[in-house]
Amino acid sequence: MTDRTADLAIQVRQLFDAKAAAWPSKYAPHGHLVGRLTRLTSAIMYHVHAGGSVLDLGCGTGELTGAIAAAGMRATGCDISPEMLTLAASANPSGTVEWVQLDPGWQRLPFEPGTFDAVLASSVLEYVDDPTAVLRECCRVLRPGGVTVCTVPDRRHPIRWLEWLVSVVAREPLVLAASRSWPRLDGYLTYLRISRQRHSFRWWHAAGVRANMVDVRGESRSSGRSPLRVLTFQRPNP
Repeated sequence: MTDRTADLAIQVRQLFDAKAAAWPSKYAPHGHLVGRLTRLTSAIMYHVHAGGSVLDLGCGTGELTGAIAAAGMRATGCDISPEMLTLAASANPSGTVEWVQLDPGWQRLPFEPGTFDAVLASSVLEYVDDPTAVLRECCRVLRPGGVTVCTVPDRRHPIRWLEWLVSVVAREPLVLAASRSWPRLDGYLTYLRISRQRHSFRWWHAAGVRANMVDVRGESRSSGRSPLRVLTFQRPNP
């Protein structure tokens, strides 16, 4: 792992450790992430039969992982944030989900080749130093024919234009100085600084190909009003 990769991983871990306590509220009935539960669980169920094995990569506090398990699949949740994983495990005391702490960097997943029928990576790839390397690991732990379903920032969405503009303005010394005394602004600017993988659909398609997977183009699409794009890659059968 390069120093740059390690530094970014530490920043991501610190960011999400700090967000952990409030994270479950985002999946509450009126939380702004609640729509992901149905949409992404449905996407996984389309490809994986009941009893299949699914890895939730970057599971956070485990809401998606729990929804996948409730749908009848064998779910494993993993994350680099120990605070997130602690909350995930405490919210799922029945033991129906396996929780795994990842080493920083994401570039080597602690699973044997061909372990899973699907990998879900919801808003993960934007935070890693080398998305292709992470996708290659997803391919390695998939069984032949298995899929990786991931969400990435949709650069065409207006909120992404606004984020780009804010990130440019944030380089100004006065803005940086103001953020030091305004924790909420500082946290937002930190998010923009480390959520660095903002690419076109063509770029993500090429990344999947470099990771030895096939882009399932019929399902690689925009997610409506959400500023995310859903991508589906498949590990080819021999």
